[in-house]
Amino acid sequence: MAKKKDKKDDKKKMGRPPTKPVTKRKAYYVSVKVVNSMNSTSTDVLISKDSIAEIKQLIARSPQTVTVLGYWNGKAYEPVDLS
Repeated sequence: MAKKKDKKDDKKKMGRPPTKPVTKRKAYYVSVKVVNSMNSTSTDVLISKDSIAEIKQLIARSPQTVTVLGYWNGKAYEPVDLS
């Protein structure tokens, strides 16, 4: 005769464990829109860089759409002049 499993034990093992939310560091942030032509989807990827020169290099080399969000100071984005 087969033993019955307790439903309490089954609920503990099901599902994915909780994950810690991402904390943003103080840096310059850029949003890149990546388009996948295989399944016609587009995704926004958040990238952080330490200097404005690195952001300019990313914009020059990236074939995707790049949007500069600004400098994250811990509370909000500060606008950045790239000229």
